[in-house]
Amino acid sequence: MAPHRDISPDDCPNCRKVYGALEEHQTADPETWLTTETLGRVVGLKKRATQDHLAHLFAHSRIDADRRTPLGGGIGQPLLPGAQDWASKVVAPDPTCAKCLVALAGIGWEGQVSMEELAKIAGVGLRTIERHRPHLVRADLVHFRAVPVRKDGKNLGRKADRFTLMSGLTAPRLEGAAWDEAPARAESVVDRVRWFVGVTDDERDLAVKSVAWCLRNGWPEEALLRALDSSENRQAYRPNGYLSKLLRKLPTSYVVPARQVVTQRTAPRMTECRICRTAVKTTLPGRVLCGGLVCLEVGSDQPPAAPVFRIA
Repeated sequence: MAPHRDISPDDCPNCRKVYGALEEHQTADPETWLTTETLGRVVGLKKRATQDHLAHLFAHSRIDADRRTPLGGGIGQPLLPGAQDWASKVVAPDPTCAKCLVALAGIGWEGQVSMEELAKIAGVGLRTIERHRPHLVRADLVHFRAVPVRKDGKNLGRKADRFTLMSGLTAPRLEGAAWDEAPARAESVVDRVRWFVGVTDDERDLAVKSVAWCLRNGWPEEALLRALDSSENRQAYRPNGYLSKLLRKLPTSYVVPARQVVTQRTAPRMTECRICRTAVKTTLPGRVLCGGLVCLEVGSDQPPAAPVFRIA
């Protein structure tokens, strides 16, 4: 008879028993830790034998590194073309991370999900999700954003986090003519930040240099505008300092979203018509009009002769 390490867990009756017991425990009480002694009593094995079969299951990628989380069987649904198909081919930090990534991809390229919901979709415990979520973030495969609940300026908690699947690939630095054009593009970005007003020429020059540095490191204009809350009607006490604070939060390199890599299209974004300030959803870069080529309210492709100031 072949040594135990040379046979598949599918051909070992005790491995199947241990795996079945782990699955039953995962379904019944995933938050309670199952000791080796308890597991051995369930399957009728001594502690040492139970440890051997757990190690064998882990060596064949049937259970996670904690020796308690089953990994076989997927997430209980077929892989969908697009996001899930991409996620199933990604080299994740570990098998559980791969399982969580496929579960997130089942929702879409981006979406909103609580950790409890993700645990149910992935078929793992909440503690497992909390432990492996940082692994996916550090691998630049998922970006999570908190969604706070505010009322009258007070923070009343938070909703489920929003997520975006990331490719793990960073945008290349600009070179040649694109490098030289960065300052001019940076000026247009600063002009579109609505709260960046009331600054001196020197402060504006510093802001343009900071934004140009980000652009030269591969950051696209729209990503910078989102990071700078460009559409917010806020009154910053020190606009230049606030802009620098927001830019310092950004990583040096821009990680390209997975949707953009796979589909070669960017996600739709919310912006406003440059004439009437009406909110509009578009995939086009730069500043757009609410009617595409014309403004629906003014009926022209040119801004009004006099500037219009709106009170938030």
